[in-house]
Amino acid sequence: MTMVLAMLRAEPEHADELDAALREVAGHTRGEPGALAYSVARQDGGRFLVVERYADGAARDAHFAAPYVAALLDRFPLLLAEEPVVEVAEVVTAFAR
Repeated sequence: MTMVLAMLRAEPEHADELDAALREVAGHTRGEPGALAYSVARQDGGRFLVVERYADGAARDAHFAAPYVAALLDRFPLLLAEEPVVEVAEVVTAFAR
């Protein structure tokens, strides 16, 4: 299982637009066969944390190749106040209730 953690900070005038775009991507991601989890958290100051889990690297790569993800990534220069911080790791342990 692989995990992606993205930390994003929106331009103040685009925080709600980024929020809506992330929600839209989450909806599409729900239908991806290898997507196990996709969570978005919003913090004060237009900061967002995105936590994603995929069955394997191929499922993760398929997600990032999806047209709705590419479209969002293309909008990042307008929406974000700074470069996103993205970490990818193999999950060593996890649980969900």
